[in-house]
Amino acid sequence: MAATTVRQTMFTMGQVDPINYKRTDYKDYLKAAKILKNAEVGTTGLAKKRRGTRFISSITSYLPEQNSKIYEFSDKDNNFYLILSVNLAMHIFKIVDDTLVFQQSVVTPYTSSDIGDLDYTEDNDSIVFASNNFIPSRLFVSDYIVLTFAFEPLNIFPFPAVDFGRVLYRALIVSLAGNNVTNTLTITSVTDPGFTTAWIGGQITGGGDSIEDPIGYGIISNVVPWNGAVTVFTIDVKTPFRIAGASTKGSEYSIRQPAWSNILGYPSSVAFYQNRLWFGSTRELPVTIFGSVIGQPINFDVGTAGETDAIIDRLSKSNTGRITWINPGKQLEIYSENEEYVAPQDTGTALTPASFYMKPQSSYGGSTQFKPINYINDSYFVNKTGNALINYRFNGIGQTYTSSNVSAVSSKLIKKPKNRALQRGTDNSQDNFIYILNSDETITTFQFAMQQGLAALSTAEFEQDIEVIDLVNINNEIYFLKKYIQTDSYSIEKFIEDYKIDGYLDSTMDADGLILIDPMYEGYTVQIIFDNQDFGQYVVEGGQVIADNVNRFSGSVVYGFIYPFEIETMNIFYGENRSNWAKHLTQINVDYFESLNFYINNKLVPYQKYSLIQAGLPLELQTDTAIIYPARGWDRFSTVKITQNSPFNCEILGISYEINGNII
Repeated sequence: MAATTVRQTMFTMGQVDPINYKRTDYKDYLKAAKILKNAEVGTTGLAKKRRGTRFISSITSYLPEQNSKIYEFSDKDNNFYLILSVNLAMHIFKIVDDTLVFQQSVVTPYTSSDIGDLDYTEDNDSIVFASNNFIPSRLFVSDYIVLTFAFEPLNIFPFPAVDFGRVLYRALIVSLAGNNVTNTLTITSVTDPGFTTAWIGGQITGGGDSIEDPIGYGIISNVVPWNGAVTVFTIDVKTPFRIAGASTKGSEYSIRQPAWSNILGYPSSVAFYQNRLWFGSTRELPVTIFGSVIGQPINFDVGTAGETDAIIDRLSKSNTGRITWINPGKQLEIYSENEEYVAPQDTGTALTPASFYMKPQSSYGGSTQFKPINYINDSYFVNKTGNALINYRFNGIGQTYTSSNVSAVSSKLIKKPKNRALQRGTDNSQDNFIYILNSDETITTFQFAMQQGLAALSTAEFEQDIEVIDLVNINNEIYFLKKYIQTDSYSIEKFIEDYKIDGYLDSTMDADGLILIDPMYEGYTVQIIFDNQDFGQYVVEGGQVIADNVNRFSGSVVYGFIYPFEIETMNIFYGENRSNWAKHLTQINVDYFESLNFYINNKLVPYQKYSLIQAGLPLELQTDTAIIYPARGWDRFSTVKITQNSPFNCEILGISYEINGNII
């Protein structure tokens, strides 16, 4: 049978699961790969070696641990900080010229077991934290003259207040007295109605024609519990009550208890949106959402439901599960354990108590570990089982969202993620990435560009015995908190373009090949690079290595950890209905860009001419087309495999192959 040429120029479907390897009927078969290890897919579909990481700082002395988290922080002067959370403290580091400068430590109430359950949101020069077990608090700049940070509970007043439905109002007789600045409301009842000092800070409305049309409204400032006959409330009046002729029917009053307390629990989710601070899901009210007064993030006074008053609402459907996240996306997004909602609004309008409602959109259910992340009209979240990345997209039609699983063919790369970081396109690259930290400390990279149909997942692997504890985007750069298991040390590192090695640091080499190495690397095998040349790998012993240096060079070197790069195509394609035939692969062509020292099906692609070697010229990145003639027979499921295990760049623009096929 005549030879057939097949060409793959894009990897926009990324790495797919083994169950899809023989799905040649799939329209994007030639846009997928079996393996994309330490590879990233660019916006145009090319596959390239991922960036390395630069060692920024050792933070072992600050006592990080397995549950520690790192956060982004910025102040009004556009300075950026990295916040490290540890047991009962947070450490603040200022980022100055690619280094971390310790600024201050603050005491927090969060123990090691609490850190992983914190939600957070940043606005201006504050980070607000939320947890079911603690009153909402903030980390903020308290003084700019002498730069000082502070941590404090939010001074919320009044708390949002709700009627828990535990009071039988129709059995109560009410009387009002006072001057409509401070009023006294007295309740007469035969049995104890249950009001205690827990109602202080709550709200009373009533005294009008009905509960739907109250005259008065105020904040409860004191409660004298039932003494066998009466309960007495003192009220700070916000809207004057009708004193003379006020209703005496308990059913025409509402006496609301503060929704949050040590007993009832505090909200576990938080977000800033439309100049309101939003909270959701307490232990007692798991499907309730609370929005502050507009422009007053610590005021949750519902008032008389005016446009700027606070908002309290709850999911109206059953079996939604508790609210897991509030996300300030294109609209206010509310995620629950079983469903996804939005609070719809027309363009140019604000959410108000009168217009607010939560509309269900889809039913994937959100992971409690993975905080949703936004990009323009899209949000991304992980489903409740932790094995699917969901695109939650605002489509503008009827102010609705659509949800789609963007990891359907790559579900094995989504492994119950616990954090993520978005990196947006830059002046040098229009590539957008979400780096997903899985529960097993591995990284899955998601590359996306709707205009190009790009939704690719690939894997990022780090040196054995080094764990990624957390990651964060600070000023559009990705920082990692890592643990070096062999030395029980912790570091902060970040992605960089300079070198294709991880944890790289600078040192010097003398004529005898002696290189001093940071103690954190003791016992690890490090890669040495001198004058942009591969000087080999060595085990660190006694804080040093001795490199092979027969030419007795000396000068600056960098060292770090090499990581393997691998691309393996899907099974060789010979047509949708013929790809399971035995095939003879006769020629492989690989277009590459600025790459060096890589293999195609175990054959080295020549990267330096003998004349240049004789002249002692340094290695330079090459751009070319490699042509390989495989020495192999007939095979049903052969592939093209590109590998590299050296500290150089590798970018693959396209792969083509010539094959003959036959039925056996």
